[in-house]
Amino acid sequence: MLTLNPRQVALALATACTFAAPLTAQAVVIGFTGGTVYSVGGATHTTNTLDVYQDVRSYEEQGMRVTINGGSGFGIVGDYYNASAGSGVGNDVLHAHWDTGISSITFTKVDGQAFDLISFDVTSNTTVGGGQNTGLEDSWITASNGATVKLPSSDWGFDKDFNGAPGDGVAHLLLNSSFQGITSFTVTTSNAGCFGVDNFQISQAVPEPESLALGAAGLGVLAWRARRPRRER
Repeated sequence: MLTLNPRQVALALATACTFAAPLTAQAVVIGFTGGTVYSVGGATHTTNTLDVYQDVRSYEEQGMRVTINGGSGFGIVGDYYNASAGSGVGNDVLHAHWDTGISSITFTKVDGQAFDLISFDVTSNTTVGGGQNTGLEDSWITASNGATVKLPSSDWGFDKDFNGAPGDGVAHLLLNSSFQGITSFTVTTSNAGCFGVDNFQISQAVPEPESLALGAAGLGVLAWRARRPRRER
């Protein structure tokens, strides 16, 4: 078995860094389709733009996890707005009714790594469940670094509310640099009745394949040097 002394370990790390290329940013959009729903009773489901799951404790998609916090609260994931008088939506979203006991909704990476929150669509943020917003909604997101931003008010659903009245579509929220390098963000409200979101765009740093290969090559060179017999002086 090959063993390295402290000097060789330090040289190994320096060699790997020398060979390695910089990390690159990878953009990911969480659209709530094709991910895994974890229901209150322990069952799991895959979202598919057709079904609606109304007993959601958490949801995972492309390495992101959404957790519904609150002892008796639960979230909704799926084609929820298809229930409106307009119907025929075919678009999965995350939706929640705050009065069911939900205290907050938290977004994290499954592996706990940092990410940049770029933007997302607010599909519902209204004090009137199923209806139009009042403009008085007091809902916020708070990042792990303490950055906060107030969420825009938004009618229930997309083009039409639950009763079929014309809606205001979605409110697109673009975040600033304060939401870069965070490990989580949490949604809370003091007065909204329902809340819905879609199309979270995040950016995360990932090593290029060439970087990993070159780093391994650097370690291989060091291992070869460690195995060579020393020449007697």
